[in-house]
Amino acid sequence: MNKSGSLFTLQQTMQSAALAWGLVDVQTMGLSFCNPALERHLELCRLPSPLNLQIFAHAKQAITECLETGKEVSTELPESIGHWHFSPVLADEGIAAVQCYVLQPRTPLHQSQLELGLGHINYFEVFLDHLPYQVWIATPHGELTWLNRALHEYAYGQVLPLNLNEGIWIDIVHPDDLATVNTGLSRALITGKSTGYRLRIKHHDGDYHWFFASLSPVKNDEGQALYWVGANLSIDGLRQSENQLRDQITTLNHQLMLKQRALEQSETHLAQAQKMSMVNQLSAGVVHDMKNLLFISGLHAGLLQKQLAEPEQREHVDVILNTLQKAGSLASNLTGFSSRKSMQLAAADPRVLVRDLETLLNKAVGQNASLQLHIAASVWPISVDKLYFENSLINLCINARDATEARGQITLTMENMLLKRPSHVGEHVMVSVTDNGTGMSQEVLARIFDMFFTTKPEGEGAGLGLPMVKNFMDQVHGLIEVESTPGLGTTVSLYFPRAAPQTASLDQNKHSEKDAPATILLIEPDLDTRNTIAKQLYEQGYEIVTAYQPEVALRYISNGLKVNLVIVANQVPGLMSITQMQDQLSAKALAIPIIITGVESGMRSESKDKLLGASDCVTMSNPLNVDELAHTVQSLLNADRADSQDSSFDQLPA
Repeated sequence: MNKSGSLFTLQQTMQSAALAWGLVDVQTMGLSFCNPALERHLELCRLPSPLNLQIFAHAKQAITECLETGKEVSTELPESIGHWHFSPVLADEGIAAVQCYVLQPRTPLHQSQLELGLGHINYFEVFLDHLPYQVWIATPHGELTWLNRALHEYAYGQVLPLNLNEGIWIDIVHPDDLATVNTGLSRALITGKSTGYRLRIKHHDGDYHWFFASLSPVKNDEGQALYWVGANLSIDGLRQSENQLRDQITTLNHQLMLKQRALEQSETHLAQAQKMSMVNQLSAGVVHDMKNLLFISGLHAGLLQKQLAEPEQREHVDVILNTLQKAGSLASNLTGFSSRKSMQLAAADPRVLVRDLETLLNKAVGQNASLQLHIAASVWPISVDKLYFENSLINLCINARDATEARGQITLTMENMLLKRPSHVGEHVMVSVTDNGTGMSQEVLARIFDMFFTTKPEGEGAGLGLPMVKNFMDQVHGLIEVESTPGLGTTVSLYFPRAAPQTASLDQNKHSEKDAPATILLIEPDLDTRNTIAKQLYEQGYEIVTAYQPEVALRYISNGLKVNLVIVANQVPGLMSITQMQDQLSAKALAIPIIITGVESGMRSESKDKLLGASDCVTMSNPLNVDELAHTVQSLLNADRADSQDSSFDQLPA
């Protein structure tokens, strides 16, 4: 610290002290600063202020010795009461000034106190008594013998005569800190070294405040402790800062824990997404080839059905066609779930859907479990994909069967509901499946819609059933709710929004015989598939031309081939895409309807994105249904003829 800073600090500190204190200029030996207590002392002794100590021989000699030795020197002035003590104030460049303080004479101590080593304490008690800090003195054995004025006023509100031999100071220490204080004192007495510890000391108003107590020995020349001096420094502000910092650390640790959990959940979701991506990639290739085979089988079965005359034989073919259609739908569900495919929604009577499915549901729950249907007499129509609806109910019934170990009671309920949920309000149809099985805990219930989560033994469940049902309900803008109680059972409720009544279907009659046969251009790279579709359409009375690439088909049309309809596979080889082919047809003012086959609902493709907005472009998924294909072809051709007639009428003269 520099000279000015050191002197300023001393002046500020001693300004309010009760000890008579001042600063002596080393050049003039005059008092350059006197605190109020020293001013009163000079006035009491009738000494001038400011006082030049150079006029007193004893003072001049003491100051000179202090400057030469750098140690404290004391003396008495004949004109003044008490002892004058001079000690140097050190700075970076040496002695900056000499401080002085005046102590009043005291009565000599009792002989027993001198034997305890306290003989010279009286020289400092007055000084310590006027410091604004809490100070106390203890015997070499650790017994408190004296408290300064600041500690008296803090603990008792005034200076009181206390019998410290009875350990009265223990009453002002917080009970929880007594062990700490005792340990600190014992450690200091054993080691003979300075120590420090934290404790709470009671204020005279009853509140406890934090202090740091330091304890140091005063030793003689032989190294024996004459007495111990302790001081208490308030650390209430520091303690509050520590508590705030501790709270902040606790909050940060909690936030870190939440972020770690979120990271773990994100990693879990990422792992699930990666699994789903692998499943999708694997299934996409398998399903593509399988659906091509199913498609060919279905077309041939349709052709065979038309050639059979016996009703019993036709029934067998009906079973084959129905089975092929369900197999293709299951394959679509596998790839569609992973890509969150959209459904082919249509208004339907849910009572009819459930009644048609009743036999299959009974087989799903098994012979030992009991399935009961509670269906209201009147139920609103709903807009669903029939196959997804059936798969969802089968899935829920199988889960209910497993929960009851195939021996319980399963109830399927259907009725109209008026929902008032925050996310769903209005008219809905509820379809619920209830079982009296084992039920689920809250921990399991919270994860039932997580992909690949299952409580079933390995090999008996993949954890995709309920997520598929949830996906289905999201697509139809419905709601799924699950209630479960361990040991009592589970209820899964599906809420479907009420649908508008169905519109009249298109007339499925064949095209008029008076019309010329329509020409259909078939673009299909697979030879077996192309020949099968061509044969089916040929038997419907259409003229069929085929091509294996879009650029080949375009060359046919550009060279004069009249085409009424184009059927093209979604994935075709060659340099030209379906969209590019359509752009060139539009450039030639040729508006030809298009059917794109093999397009999964929800699948993104350049052709679909650009062409689906047009009324003369539709998509169909594999395996193709023979009747559906014929109906779609006829609908597009009829619509094209109607547009042509309207255009002709527009060109007639007025």
